[in-house]
This record gives sequence, structure tokens and C-alpha cells, in this order.
Amino acid sequence: MKTLVRAALISATVFSGACAHASVITVTPDDLGTGLNKWNVANVRESSSAAITGTAARSGNGSVEMSLANGSGKADYVYSWGYVEGRTLGNLDALSYDWLRSSGGSAPAHLQPALRLSYDADGDIATTADRGYLVWEQVYNGGGLVEDRWTTSDILGGNFWMRQFSPGNTVERYDVSLAEWIDGPRPGAPADRLGANTAILGIEFGIGSGWNGSFAGFVDNLTVGFKGQGTTTWNFETRRSDVPEPGSFALLGLGLAAVAAALGKRRKG
Repeated sequence: MKTLVRAALISATVFSGACAHASVITVTPDDLGTGLNKWNVANVRESSSAAITGTAARSGNGSVEMSLANGSGKADYVYSWGYVEGRTLGNLDALSYDWLRSSGGSAPAHLQPALRLSYDADGDIATTADRGYLVWEQVYNGGGLVEDRWTTSDILGGNFWMRQFSPGNTVERYDVSLAEWIDGPRPGAPADRLGANTAILGIEFGIGSGWNGSFAGFVDNLTVGFKGQGTTTWNFETRRSDVPEPGSFALLGLGLAAVAAALGKRRKG
């Protein structure tokens, strides 16, 4: 018994050390909330939805299912951490996610769940007129979209377009990488003057906002990393797999009782 316990402790220590800078966080419907460091559903319009379901499970028992019925639909999943030292555009060193588009929708064939980085251009919490999104979409990054098949997109080196909150417009450049946004084209508005110290305030993915037709898609295993801070992967599940099902508790109780009985006999002997 002591040998088994010691072996288990050694194994836990090894895995803890190996994963110290690469954590996987399971997100269930019970984990959703508001405020910083919580995933939350946002901007859900009429005839649209976004929820963790088991419809198209990926790496477990769930994923985020998102749908809309017409061109007025929209739905987002949002995670904000605010201003955190070191979480800058120049320090971003991992960015990927899994996504799937279901067949049967009438929305244009190139559309899929988009990913957005929320930024503050000058990295100064005191100035708010220079915030916006850097947005990644498959259509601006080559390659075809195959329906009903999960795709893993490592997008750190991909092309992103920009949506400014103030003065409130879109920088219509769809061939600019993150590295190029740091040093590259600046059409003139203060919000698009990015740099290595541009603060990344959070991340989100979503569908809609001007899409025509109906759409259904899924997202899972979103990974973000910053230099010196490691990477985090959010795995969306309907429930935690390490929590026994209700019917399993009785079996668990019987097992513990058997272990207790065996230990009792050993002590008497």
C-alpha cells in the first residue's frame, strides 16, 4: 500500500512539473459567469444561441455550439482578463483553436466561428479611445473549409483584420499578420497604431453580425500563451469527466467499503 501511494505521489509531481506552464482548464456550464477571468455568453440576438452542449463533442464530452437563423443573428463567447503585466501583443506566443461548421446552413460557404483578440493600442489603462479587435477568419487565410469536420487552426502567424471601437470603423486590410500590425501599415486613426506593448485584454469567438442565412458551428480547445506566462487551453465540456455519474456513487461507496474492510482485517491480523 505504501509503495502504491508513493508511486502515485511521484507521478503527480512529475506531471505537475511538466504542466506548470501549460495548463488545460475544463469549462462547464456551471463555470460561466460575469467579470474578469470568467467565460460568458454575450451579444446573443434574436433567433441566435450559444451554449456548451454535447452535440459535437471534441476532446471529451462537449464543445460550444453556436447558431443563428438569419442575417440579424449574432452570438459570442467572451473571456476578459483586463490589464495584466506581460500580456502584450509582442509577448503573444501561442494562439489556436478547434472549430467546426455544420452542413445544411444557408450562410455563405466561407463563414466559420471567428476568433478575436481584444486590445488596448497604447497599453495604458487610463486611455480608452484606442481599443478594438484583431479578428482572425479562415476566409482571409487560404485553404478550403470542409463542413462537418473539426479543424485545428494555429493562427499565431495568420492574417488579422482590425475593428476599432473609436472612432468606430473597420480597417479594411485583410492580409496583415500580428507581427505586421506591430510595425506595419497605419492608415492614420489612433486606434490602429499598435506596437509590441499593445495590451491584449482578452479573447473571444463568435458568429454573426451581418451574416446572411442560417448557420450552426462549434468551438473547443482554445489556446492562448504569452512569453514567460505559459499557455492556457480552455476545453469546453458539458460536465467534468472526473466527477462520477450519479449511478456511479453507489459503486464508489461499495469500493471504499471493501477497501476499509480489507484494511480492518489486515490490522487485526
